[in-house]
Amino acid sequence: MSNQQKYKTGVWVWLSRICIYLIGMVFLSLGIVLCVKSQLGISPISSIAYVSQFILPLSFGALTMLFHLANSVIQYVLEHKWLNIKIILQVPVAVLFGVIIDGLEQLIQIEPANVILKWILLIFSVFFTALGMVFMLNMKFVQNPPDGTVNLLSNMLKVEMGRVKIVYDVICVLISILLSLIFLHRIVGFGIATIFSAIFVGRTLSWMQGNVGACLRKRIPF
Repeated sequence: MSNQQKYKTGVWVWLSRICIYLIGMVFLSLGIVLCVKSQLGISPISSIAYVSQFILPLSFGALTMLFHLANSVIQYVLEHKWLNIKIILQVPVAVLFGVIIDGLEQLIQIEPANVILKWILLIFSVFFTALGMVFMLNMKFVQNPPDGTVNLLSNMLKVEMGRVKIVYDVICVLISILLSLIFLHRIVGFGIATIFSAIFVGRTLSWMQGNVGACLRKRIPF
Protein backbone atom coordinates (compact mmCIF):
# COMPACT_ATOMS: atom_id res chain seq x y z
CA MET A 1 0.00 0.00 0.00
CA SER A 2 1.42 3.39 -1.01
CA ASN A 3 1.77 6.30 1.40
CA GLN A 4 -1.10 8.08 -0.37
CA GLN A 5 -3.36 5.06 0.04
CA LYS A 6 -2.41 4.77 3.71
CA TYR A 7 -3.20 8.47 4.19
CA LYS A 8 -6.62 8.12 2.54
CA THR A 9 -7.36 5.03 4.61
CA GLY A 10 -6.32 6.83 7.80
CA VAL A 11 -8.50 9.84 6.98
CA TRP A 12 -11.47 7.57 6.22
CA VAL A 13 -11.03 5.75 9.53
CA TRP A 14 -10.89 8.98 11.53
CA LEU A 15 -13.91 10.45 9.75
CA SER A 16 -15.84 7.22 10.28
CA ARG A 17 -15.00 7.19 13.99
CA ILE A 18 -16.02 10.84 14.40
CA CYS A 19 -19.34 10.25 12.59
CA ILE A 20 -20.13 7.15 14.66
CA TYR A 21 -19.20 9.02 17.87
CA LEU A 22 -21.55 11.90 16.97
CA ILE A 23 -24.33 9.47 16.04
CA GLY A 24 -23.79 7.88 19.45
CA MET A 25 -24.26 11.28 21.11
CA VAL A 26 -27.55 11.74 19.24
CA PHE A 27 -28.74 8.24 20.24
CA LEU A 28 -27.78 8.80 23.88
CA SER A 29 -29.55 12.18 23.92
CA LEU A 30 -32.59 10.57 22.26
CA GLY A 31 -32.67 7.95 25.00
CA ILE A 32 -32.67 10.68 27.66
CA VAL A 33 -35.45 12.64 25.93
CA LEU A 34 -37.64 9.55 25.38
CA CYS A 35 -37.33 8.73 29.07
CA VAL A 36 -38.64 12.21 29.90
CA LYS A 37 -41.45 11.88 27.35
CA SER A 38 -42.53 8.55 28.85
CA GLN A 39 -43.74 10.41 31.95
CA LEU A 40 -42.75 7.43 34.09
CA GLY A 41 -39.82 9.14 35.74
CA ILE A 42 -36.28 10.00 34.74
CA SER A 43 -33.05 7.99 34.57
CA PRO A 44 -30.69 8.46 37.56
CA ILE A 45 -27.99 10.18 35.51
CA SER A 46 -30.45 12.88 34.34
CA SER A 47 -32.39 13.26 37.59
CA ILE A 48 -30.55 16.32 38.94
CA ALA A 49 -30.85 18.25 35.66
CA TYR A 50 -34.51 17.25 35.32
CA VAL A 51 -35.49 18.49 38.79
CA SER A 52 -33.41 21.65 38.40
CA GLN A 53 -35.46 22.78 35.38
CA PHE A 54 -38.42 23.27 37.73
CA ILE A 55 -36.28 25.42 40.01
CA LEU A 56 -34.08 27.44 37.64
CA PRO A 57 -35.08 29.39 34.49
CA LEU A 58 -33.02 27.12 32.25
CA SER A 59 -33.88 24.36 29.79
CA PHE A 60 -33.33 20.67 30.44
CA GLY A 61 -30.57 20.63 27.84
CA ALA A 62 -28.78 23.62 29.38
CA LEU A 63 -28.96 22.05 32.84
CA THR A 64 -27.70 18.72 31.47
CA MET A 65 -24.77 20.63 30.00
CA LEU A 66 -24.05 22.27 33.39
CA PHE A 67 -24.28 18.91 35.14
CA HIS A 68 -21.77 17.44 32.69
CA LEU A 69 -19.46 20.43 33.14
CA ALA A 70 -19.69 19.98 36.92
CA ASN A 71 -18.52 16.39 36.46
CA SER A 72 -15.58 17.63 34.40
CA VAL A 73 -14.66 20.04 37.21
CA ILE A 74 -14.84 17.21 39.76
CA GLN A 75 -12.44 15.15 37.63
CA TYR A 76 -10.12 18.11 37.18
CA VAL A 77 -9.94 18.69 40.95
CA LEU A 78 -9.45 15.00 41.77
CA GLU A 79 -6.62 14.52 39.26
CA HIS A 80 -4.64 17.58 40.43
CA LYS A 81 -3.32 18.39 36.95
CA TRP A 82 -3.08 21.92 35.59
CA LEU A 83 -3.43 20.82 31.98
CA ASN A 84 -5.53 17.73 31.40
CA ILE A 85 -6.50 17.50 27.73
CA LYS A 86 -8.89 14.56 28.11
CA ILE A 87 -10.94 16.55 30.65
CA ILE A 88 -10.73 19.84 28.76
CA LEU A 89 -12.11 18.10 25.67
CA GLN A 90 -15.15 17.09 27.70
CA VAL A 91 -16.30 20.73 27.66
CA PRO A 92 -17.37 20.85 23.98
CA VAL A 93 -18.91 17.39 24.41
CA ALA A 94 -21.01 18.70 27.32
CA VAL A 95 -22.11 21.74 25.32
CA LEU A 96 -23.05 19.60 22.31
CA PHE A 97 -25.06 17.25 24.53
CA GLY A 98 -27.08 20.19 25.85
CA VAL A 99 -27.78 21.52 22.36
CA ILE A 100 -28.84 18.10 21.02
CA ILE A 101 -31.13 17.39 23.99
CA ASP A 102 -32.91 20.75 23.65
CA GLY A 103 -33.24 20.21 19.90
CA LEU A 104 -34.74 16.74 20.32
CA GLU A 105 -37.13 17.95 23.03
CA GLN A 106 -38.48 20.55 20.61
CA LEU A 107 -38.61 18.05 17.75
CA ILE A 108 -40.30 15.18 19.59
CA GLN A 109 -43.72 16.37 20.66
CA ILE A 110 -45.24 13.21 22.13
CA GLU A 111 -47.89 13.08 24.84
CA PRO A 112 -48.45 9.36 25.61
CA ALA A 113 -52.16 8.78 25.98
CA ASN A 114 -51.95 5.47 27.84
CA VAL A 115 -49.67 3.28 29.91
CA ILE A 116 -48.75 1.03 26.98
CA LEU A 117 -47.36 3.95 24.96
CA LYS A 118 -45.48 5.19 28.02
CA TRP A 119 -43.80 1.79 28.43
CA ILE A 120 -42.96 1.66 24.72
CA LEU A 121 -41.21 5.03 25.03
CA LEU A 122 -39.35 3.82 28.13
CA ILE A 123 -38.16 0.63 26.41
CA PHE A 124 -36.95 2.64 23.40
CA SER A 125 -35.26 5.00 25.85
CA VAL A 126 -33.23 2.15 27.35
CA PHE A 127 -32.40 0.82 23.87
CA PHE A 128 -31.14 4.13 22.47
CA THR A 129 -29.30 5.04 25.68
CA ALA A 130 -27.34 1.78 25.59
CA LEU A 131 -26.80 1.99 21.82
CA GLY A 132 -25.48 5.54 22.09
CA MET A 133 -23.09 4.51 24.86
CA VAL A 134 -21.80 1.60 22.74
CA PHE A 135 -21.16 3.88 19.75
CA MET A 136 -19.32 6.45 21.88
CA LEU A 137 -17.31 4.03 24.01
CA ASN A 138 -16.03 1.96 21.09
CA MET A 139 -14.76 4.98 19.16
CA LYS A 140 -12.39 5.70 22.10
CA PHE A 141 -12.62 9.47 21.94
CA VAL A 142 -13.68 11.77 24.77
CA GLN A 143 -15.67 10.18 27.58
CA ASN A 144 -19.11 11.40 28.50
CA PRO A 145 -18.31 13.55 31.63
CA PRO A 146 -20.45 11.55 34.11
CA ASP A 147 -18.91 8.31 32.83
CA GLY A 148 -15.50 9.93 33.14
CA THR A 149 -16.18 10.70 36.81
CA VAL A 150 -17.28 7.11 37.49
CA ASN A 151 -14.21 5.74 35.68
CA LEU A 152 -11.85 8.05 37.57
CA LEU A 153 -13.34 7.17 40.96
CA SER A 154 -13.18 3.49 40.05
CA ASN A 155 -9.46 3.78 39.31
CA MET A 156 -8.71 5.89 42.38
CA LEU A 157 -10.65 3.70 44.81
CA LYS A 158 -9.62 0.43 43.12
CA VAL A 159 -13.28 -0.61 43.00
CA GLU A 160 -15.08 -2.23 40.07
CA MET A 161 -16.62 0.40 37.77
CA GLY A 162 -20.07 -1.22 37.94
CA ARG A 163 -20.20 -0.82 41.72
CA VAL A 164 -19.06 2.78 41.56
CA LYS A 165 -21.73 3.44 38.91
CA ILE A 166 -24.45 2.11 41.21
CA VAL A 167 -23.32 4.37 44.07
CA TYR A 168 -23.02 7.32 41.70
CA ASP A 169 -26.58 6.79 40.41
CA VAL A 170 -27.96 6.45 43.93
CA ILE A 171 -26.27 9.72 44.95
CA CYS A 172 -27.73 11.49 41.90
CA VAL A 173 -31.23 10.26 42.74
CA LEU A 174 -30.90 11.23 46.41
CA ILE A 175 -29.70 14.73 45.49
CA SER A 176 -32.61 15.15 43.05
CA ILE A 177 -35.11 14.01 45.69
CA LEU A 178 -33.60 16.41 48.22
CA LEU A 179 -33.80 19.30 45.75
CA SER A 180 -37.42 18.38 45.01
CA LEU A 181 -38.43 18.37 48.65
CA ILE A 182 -36.59 21.60 49.51
CA PHE A 183 -37.67 23.73 46.55
CA LEU A 184 -40.83 22.07 45.21
CA HIS A 185 -42.14 20.40 48.40
CA ARG A 186 -42.83 17.22 46.45
CA ILE A 187 -40.82 14.50 44.74
CA VAL A 188 -40.31 15.16 41.02
CA GLY A 189 -38.77 12.85 38.45
CA PHE A 190 -38.48 9.71 40.55
CA GLY A 191 -40.60 6.86 39.20
CA ILE A 192 -40.62 3.40 37.71
CA ALA A 193 -38.40 4.65 34.85
CA THR A 194 -35.69 5.53 37.38
CA ILE A 195 -35.53 1.97 38.66
CA PHE A 196 -36.09 0.39 35.24
CA SER A 197 -33.26 2.41 33.67
CA ALA A 198 -30.90 1.67 36.56
CA ILE A 199 -31.48 -2.07 36.12
CA PHE A 200 -31.68 -2.49 32.35
CA VAL A 201 -29.44 0.15 30.76
CA GLY A 202 -26.30 -1.58 32.07
CA ARG A 203 -27.52 -5.03 31.06
CA THR A 204 -28.52 -3.84 27.59
CA LEU A 205 -25.15 -2.12 27.26
CA SER A 206 -23.31 -5.34 28.13
CA TRP A 207 -25.30 -7.29 25.55
CA MET A 208 -24.77 -4.66 22.86
CA GLN A 209 -21.04 -4.49 23.57
CA GLY A 210 -20.74 -8.14 22.68
CA ASN A 211 -22.73 -7.72 19.46
CA VAL A 212 -22.92 -4.16 18.10
CA GLY A 213 -19.66 -3.16 19.75
CA ALA A 214 -17.84 -6.18 18.36
CA CYS A 215 -19.15 -5.41 14.88
CA LEU A 216 -17.99 -1.79 15.11
CA ARG A 217 -14.53 -2.78 16.31
CA LYS A 218 -14.25 -5.29 13.47
CA ARG A 219 -15.32 -2.90 10.71
CA ILE A 220 -13.54 0.24 11.95
CA PRO A 221 -9.81 -0.47 12.39
CA PHE A 222 -7.84 1.46 15.02
